Amino acid sequence: MKKQLKALVVTAVTAACIAGSAMSSFAAPRVGWVDVKNSWYYYDENSNPVTNQWVEYDGDLYWVDDTGKMLVQTWVKDGDSWYWVNSQGTRLVDCWIPITNNWYYVGEDGRMLANTWFTEGNKTYYFTADGSAAKGWVEIDGTWHYFDRTNGDMKRGTTIDGYYVDADGNYVA
Repeated sequence: MKKQLKALVVTAVTAACIAGSAMSSFAAPRVGWVDVKNSWYYYDENSNPVTNQWVEYDGDLYWVDDTGKMLVQTWVKDGDSWYWVNSQGTRLVDCWIPITNNWYYVGEDGRMLANTWFTEGNKTYYFTADGSAAKGWVEIDGTWHYFDRTNGDMKRGTTIDGYYVDADGNYVA
């Protein structure tokens, strides 16, 4: 009886292994976006995870980190440039980004503006080294300017704190 039970167990284990092997060979390969525990990963046509790069999908760009996980609601550094991805992971372009009482702007290519002037409509802004819009009194290239403390637009032809700024936004002594 023991021999028969042992043979039955060996046969059952062998059959289970063969069935498992056959099933795994029929499993669909991972290609494209895959949801793993509420995080999205991207796999190439060979089922390899794509890492540290932009993935284009339906005309939008998404960043996947060194594990292949899509980043969301954060800044992404790619080379020497910074980009913002929203809560869906999409790289934003040509728009304002409010973060913790600061304003940032990403251009048409999605790069964050920094150390530069920017004009939109009739308003002028200056983006500092960290990319945030200047606020208050700021000296730029030896000239003082005043930027609204709420929205960052440069004031012109007015008196601020008893100091006059001309029509170009320059402090006049």
